[in-house]
Amino acid sequence: MHRQEISQFLETVNKTIEGVGLSKIQFELDGDILLMEEPNIWDDQDKATKISKNIKLLEDKIAAINFLIKQVSDVKAALDLGDEDLIQTNVILLEKLHNEFQEKNFLDEKYDLNDCLLTIHAGAGGVDAEDFAAMLCAMYQSFSKTQGYSFQTVHIDVGEEGGLKTVTLEIKGDYAYGLLKEEVGVHRLVRISPFNAGKTRETSFASVEVLPRNVDDSSKIEIKEEDLKWDYSTSSGNGGQSVNTTYSAVRLTHLPTNTHVSCQNERSQLQNKAMALKYLKDKLAVIELERQRQAIKELKGEINSVEWGSQIRHYVLHPYKLVKDVRSGWETSNVLDVLEQGNIIDIIWSVKRTRQQNK
Repeated sequence: MHRQEISQFLETVNKTIEGVGLSKIQFELDGDILLMEEPNIWDDQDKATKISKNIKLLEDKIAAINFLIKQVSDVKAALDLGDEDLIQTNVILLEKLHNEFQEKNFLDEKYDLNDCLLTIHAGAGGVDAEDFAAMLCAMYQSFSKTQGYSFQTVHIDVGEEGGLKTVTLEIKGDYAYGLLKEEVGVHRLVRISPFNAGKTRETSFASVEVLPRNVDDSSKIEIKEEDLKWDYSTSSGNGGQSVNTTYSAVRLTHLPTNTHVSCQNERSQLQNKAMALKYLKDKLAVIELERQRQAIKELKGEINSVEWGSQIRHYVLHPYKLVKDVRSGWETSNVLDVLEQGNIIDIIWSVKRTRQQNK
């Protein structure tokens, strides 16, 4: 960078720091620390754990801001010394820190910090689509490993030839929902079908749904028993012999909204029913939040035509190799790195940057 570009960049960084509101973050941190000092705080372990986790996140954010402030000072000091090598070294580090800080700031919406439920449904394409759903499942499992997240299958419906008709993963870790919510939508695969004797090129589709877990507002959701429809089946997954021979798997439908959830990873039908009800409350809380957001947009005249079925990403294996995100334009020819290694974090950040720019 030239001196003028560096000066402009420093102004940008300072605006970022000012926009965060360090005093506001410190005030929230002080309040949480006081709450943790209350004698009966651990009577409600879920609440205490959440506050404790928030304290760590706020402390990390303050440390990151202070690190940015220090690095700005180091760049200015290098400029005063006139040492070009030192200037460039500090500017490069500041760019890296600034980018990382901005990315973390994309994760400040409600529920972003939460764990999530990620559901994949095979769409049009028959056996190929079911195989594609299994490929996406493996991709998200690999992504979870690279992020240090834990995951378990809570529902699975296996296809007739080894693919997946539908699968739901519970993914646990900081910002699991905040990151993976960018995967919601329809994914499209183009390849030579391994299931077609004619070796023709086939197009397959799968949809992804992501919901936050442990939603605070879910406790306020009132559900009438007459509004629920329970369906039971044998489990398709692991969990012991009894799980696979009894009707322990549960599918719960909320009739007024036609909202469905499924659970089969617990050992008994009773346990699966309890978990399914929790999942349903989380889902209904998010639906209500989205309804409120749409109402606010409507009042502001900001309603856009958005369809749940819109394609968000293409995976092309033939006649060329390409992964392209429709929303951000991000693309790569390294398809296996995305599908097999689960390296989708750069795609996720590109979508968040694009959305921020379009606000």
